[in-house]
Amino acid sequence: MSAYQIHKLCRRILHDPDFRAWMQAEPAQALASMPLTDDERTAVLAGDVGWLLRAGASGFLLLILSRFEICGLTLPIFNRRMRSEIRT
Repeated sequence: MSAYQIHKLCRRILHDPDFRAWMQAEPAQALASMPLTDDERTAVLAGDVGWLLRAGASGFLLLILSRFEICGLTLPIFNRRMRSEIRT
């Protein structure tokens, strides 16, 4: 996995309102425009922030996904998944 590409995705969601809206409406299509691996795409679409964290992504930048509720990832869900990842 390239944590760098996941970080770029998070920053693009934060700073590009058109891309953010696309991610909210059609995440699979929006992700297809990014140079991500199949595993990365699967994890983002599933909101699997634990997998992304284990693979090297920044927890701080992953928080952007929940800020904009990308792929249904709300703050309570994000917190629960991150806490369970840290405990294991």
